[in-house]
Amino acid sequence: MAVILAQIGCYVPAESMRLTPVDRIFTRIGASDRILEGKSTFYVEMEETKNIIQFASNKSLAIVDELGRGTSTFDGYSIAHAVLKYIVSSLNCRSLFSTHYHMLLDEYRDAPQVKLYHMACKANEAKDEVLFLYKFQPGECPQSFGINVARMAGIPRSVLDRAKVKATEFSEKLNKLTDRVKCARGMN
Repeated sequence: MAVILAQIGCYVPAESMRLTPVDRIFTRIGASDRILEGKSTFYVEMEETKNIIQFASNKSLAIVDELGRGTSTFDGYSIAHAVLKYIVSSLNCRSLFSTHYHMLLDEYRDAPQVKLYHMACKANEAKDEVLFLYKFQPGECPQSFGINVARMAGIPRSVLDRAKVKATEFSEKLNKLTDRVKCARGMN
């Protein structure tokens, strides 16, 4: 909104703002389908992403939210990784790229053209509680709080306990796989 307001000469609700005008604004946000056209939610997501890749320039603004969530974890992560890589290395446009794929941080943590931010929260692990502060702050998110949100939404404790077990198993498998890949590349 700030970009649009600034470009049409309106008041921008900010302490300060420095912005070079953008030629286009692209968004890949939300989940919607076009079933009557034979297009699933994921298909629509891919169409929106294709438009960014095809039509964005280095003067564009691309807002990409949760790319790849509409398919399997590995396909979704791979697509998100490839698109982010393309945006950063080929398009070089201003972008907001939000993701729950924490593994994406590994490649971009030290990239000078990428800045990491997350939504602030206060977590009390002893009480298994989290308080979301709705404040955008620098740095990477320390962990995922999906099971906490499920608890807040009223999912039964027995289901949450099972989810925690599966999350731990998945994390352990992923860590072993990551270690094997690093060893194969001679990184350990």
